[in-house]
Amino acid sequence: MSGNFLAIAREHWTRYPRMEPQDFAKLAYQSEFGPAHMVQSPDKVLSSLLMERKEAGTQPMPPEPIGNGLCRFPITQALSTLWELPLIGRMFTRTMAEAAGSREGLTEKLEHLSALPVPGLNLYLESWRREGCPPVHHSEAYRNAYRPHYRVLQTKLAGFLPALVPLEKLERDVKARRAKPAAAAVDGRCGSGKTGFASLAAELIPCRVLHMDDYYLPWEHRVSNWMEIPAGNMDLERFRKEVLLPALKPAQKRETAELYHNGVLLERRELEIREGLILVEGTYSQHPDLAGYYDYKLFLSCEKEEQTRRLQAREGDYYPTFDQVWRTLEERYFAACGTEKAADLVVDTTGFFT
Repeated sequence: MSGNFLAIAREHWTRYPRMEPQDFAKLAYQSEFGPAHMVQSPDKVLSSLLMERKEAGTQPMPPEPIGNGLCRFPITQALSTLWELPLIGRMFTRTMAEAAGSREGLTEKLEHLSALPVPGLNLYLESWRREGCPPVHHSEAYRNAYRPHYRVLQTKLAGFLPALVPLEKLERDVKARRAKPAAAAVDGRCGSGKTGFASLAAELIPCRVLHMDDYYLPWEHRVSNWMEIPAGNMDLERFRKEVLLPALKPAQKRETAELYHNGVLLERRELEIREGLILVEGTYSQHPDLAGYYDYKLFLSCEKEEQTRRLQAREGDYYPTFDQVWRTLEERYFAACGTEKAADLVVDTTGFFT
């Protein structure tokens, strides 16, 4: 990790040649601890973002990785105060709460920084260590040259922002109009982060998550050639009738549905139907039999090499079978149904997770 951080520090130095020793110290501190020292109330976070947006430039800028699964997310006037800033504020609060690091990790980063030929860097770092490595501001030279306006966020949060904004708009629109619930779906390749995205959306945006994994078709109900049929292992009709249609009714009521996993009945669950946003998560959620019910369709993907790495870590010894059977079935489904092309937004999550 520290070696990666040294490469990141070199990239920042190339991009910002006016960096002074304390700017390198700040980079190391943020990479290790994130924004943990900036304990703020949600109202203060949003107020600060609104003020900073007024002072920032107008050009949109990409997030800048700083290591440890974190990035500097630029705040510019290109961001919408109505939708994006409140979301960013909640993301920042979440990053503050989950920030983790250690003095040992920071010390290791500083030792690697000492290899950089920055005038006065080693003397500054030595003095900073004696002070206990407190949080540090950007240097005046850096502020004057680059006018930094950013927030430190988890990289995955910054990457998912374009996918979360439409969900936020849907939820607010339903609430404002007191209309029937809206529905969205996140489909995509195994290992691309669908379940994690849905969990994140439920945390940041009021929504109810439904999982396609709960609606596998029991083995005895599958036709003999089910592997040749896109979604041949899914009980799409039961999901549509027992869950999706009741969930989209405006009246508050309770429905009962059977939940299966891998074809095995888990339980009969009472589902409380609430007004607001429903998010359906999982492969086959955007099958043509269901796609017409959604107001927003998101497709997640990642590069094949990264997908393989994630699946090997997740599946362990079962990976070869998973690869030969389930990944192959997914790709057939995507090709036959045009799922990726039919989505409203496609997000590549390759660099989102560490």
